[in-house]
Amino acid sequence: MPDASSDAPPTGPVGLGVAKTVFRWLASLRLAVLLIVVLAVVLAVATFLESARGREYAQWYVYRSPWFIGLLWLLGVNILACTLNRYPWGKGRISFLITHAGLLVLLVGAVQTFTGGLEGTVALREGDSANAIVLPERSQFRVIRQMPQGMPGGMGAMGNPASAGLHGQGTAVFGFSPGPVDWPDGKTLDLGYLGGIGLRVLKYYRHAQVEEHWLPDEQGVAGPALRFSVGGAQGGAPLGGWLSAELGPVFFGPARFELQRAPADSMAEDFLRPPPPETDKDGVLSMHYQGRMTRIPVGPNVGKKTTLGDDGVAVEIAECIPNAKLVGTAKWASGGTEPDNPLLELRVHLPGKEKPMRQIAFARRPFLNLDGAHGLNCPVKFWYHHPATKAETGAEFLYTSDGKLYCRVGAQGKYQPRGEVKSGDEIATSAHFRLVVEQLLPHAKREIVFSPVEASGDDEQQGAAALVELDVEGATRQVWMKQNDAEYGVQWLDTPQGAVLLAFGHEQVPLDFTLKLLDFERGLNPGGMGRASYASRVRLIDRAAGVNDEFKISMNQPLAHGKYVFYQSSYQEQPGGVEVSILSVGYDPGRVAKYVGSALTCLGILLILCKRLPMRAMRAANRVPRTPPDA
Repeated sequence: MPDASSDAPPTGPVGLGVAKTVFRWLASLRLAVLLIVVLAVVLAVATFLESARGREYAQWYVYRSPWFIGLLWLLGVNILACTLNRYPWGKGRISFLITHAGLLVLLVGAVQTFTGGLEGTVALREGDSANAIVLPERSQFRVIRQMPQGMPGGMGAMGNPASAGLHGQGTAVFGFSPGPVDWPDGKTLDLGYLGGIGLRVLKYYRHAQVEEHWLPDEQGVAGPALRFSVGGAQGGAPLGGWLSAELGPVFFGPARFELQRAPADSMAEDFLRPPPPETDKDGVLSMHYQGRMTRIPVGPNVGKKTTLGDDGVAVEIAECIPNAKLVGTAKWASGGTEPDNPLLELRVHLPGKEKPMRQIAFARRPFLNLDGAHGLNCPVKFWYHHPATKAETGAEFLYTSDGKLYCRVGAQGKYQPRGEVKSGDEIATSAHFRLVVEQLLPHAKREIVFSPVEASGDDEQQGAAALVELDVEGATRQVWMKQNDAEYGVQWLDTPQGAVLLAFGHEQVPLDFTLKLLDFERGLNPGGMGRASYASRVRLIDRAAGVNDEFKISMNQPLAHGKYVFYQSSYQEQPGGVEVSILSVGYDPGRVAKYVGSALTCLGILLILCKRLPMRAMRAANRVPRTPPDA
């Protein structure tokens, strides 16, 4: 009879056997050859992609992709398993161990470079300083939940918000890598929540052009918008566009066109028939209250109260500032006696209020006030007329709440009233231009859409664009943004929690030191044809390290400080002959490991060669040549 024990399942550590099989596979020479061949093919393809589609394309799809990092790790595991499989090594295996250790350290350095390395730029004009580097391959959204203190609400009153003094109640920064190609339909990226602010990227175009549409606001909340066209007196294709109080003026050559929304209907009188400039050297203040206008000369009324209406409302001119400069939070001081920016400090005395309400009146910006800072609407509206404010060439429009549109034309420093205008009216703005009012939308909302385009040499006009969804404590708002664009790259958005500033640009990494460009030099080729070299003389200030010295960065002479290395890359010429030095900045966390790994690998190979050459010589010496037998 057969032994019954032969039918029993095998005993012993089955898992250990599987582990040994996996280990032998990882340590096999076949796997090593396969991985090396695959790596060589991948690097060849990456080199082709870099030359055909650009460096960023190869970085995104190959060098910094998870599968490529996994390939390097698998090769490292193969080398480590091969090394452990030769245990015990003995003295004769020293060169073998050094070689394989060098390869492992080299792979670790390569992975550190691909995963943690940074490559950015610093652009400097002579005299400028920088304490951050820009990462062109990464994008960044910055959200600030704050209105500039002392400024009114609304986007149109702000001008350029990027230049406004911000006192942030909370700033959220969202960084991401969009990749080198347009996102396909349906792809989105949730950037998460920071401080109650959430952000999602719904669409992304690497190169895009803007398409602007104006639609009627069915809710009747938005301000008016005017479509117009401007043509020359001698014919030619007319130029057109839209005017909106939120967007500010539009320029066609020297001509300026602007649409304003009057906070009081009685301001049409100020718009069409301003007081003559000789009335008072300090100007005339128009006060609008309960549908009536009251004008007073400024000079003799500084420090005095003027009563408006029958309910005790009074206005006091507290101070007349000829050249107002912002010196604090909604505080102004005069920058001189010349009336370059006339401003009136006002106090509005309201019945039932112990303290007067502070207000301001700018001569150059008549609708700028402090309503947004107070969080309430002042019942008195002001228009400050000053002799120093001259009419600019072009046309201005004023829209009142009763649905009327008024126009005045600026020519030779004076305004010429055109009265009420309607759609279809043609207005002569000067001897060379005529303006046609094509369409008026009493309440209009602007719809901005970007469409993808092929990349061309004009990258500034065809930069990246993204459709983002902003979530502020449950209230969402979608808006198109254009990267580093003066108009579409920084926008104020109204939310139930207040105004929010949203900016779209490249990600920036702060430096622990400051770099200041002292001088930029350009060398010429022999004969003066073309630029041969560029060099930047900089001052590096690092207070923590006690460094405050001058250095020269040229094409063959980089500057290394801390973990960063600065290279002279190129330069740009800006309007007015201003030159901008472009420095490339690199941070390679795996540099030391790659140097050490390369040195160990070379040392191990050298030891192997030194060991084998004497052995071959001995074998050759021990060989005895055969002698032919005697004939």
